[in-house]
Amino acid sequence: MSLSVDVDIAVDKDLLGKVVGDLQEDIIINNNSIEGKLLYVTGYTGFDSELQSGNYLALHCTCSDPGATITVTLTNPAVLDEDGIIVLYIRDKDTQTVKVVASKEGYKSVTKTFKLSDLVVETE
Repeated sequence: MSLSVDVDIAVDKDLLGKVVGDLQEDIIINNNSIEGKLLYVTGYTGFDSELQSGNYLALHCTCSDPGATITVTLTNPAVLDEDGIIVLYIRDKDTQTVKVVASKEGYKSVTKTFKLSDLVVETE
């Protein structure tokens, strides 16, 4: 048996004190890349003090089996909670990738990796 995983833009709801429209515009998720525009954000107090300004990408990940575990890795792996939403701090779009893994005992896991180099990133 195998799983499938879908990655889309996050819904426009509270994301640690910001909403999707505060973070990004026109995000398109392709088979292996993410494109669109990341806005420059300041005062993002939902993050550690050294990460409160910069560029962020908000994603929503779902799996074909709601009991599966979804892990997203940008620098360090993060296991998603039931809402499937993650906000990622993007330091360098040209060297970073987003890896999404769905896994569940008894199933073949599935991995999707997305390059970020097609993103347009605002600076201060």
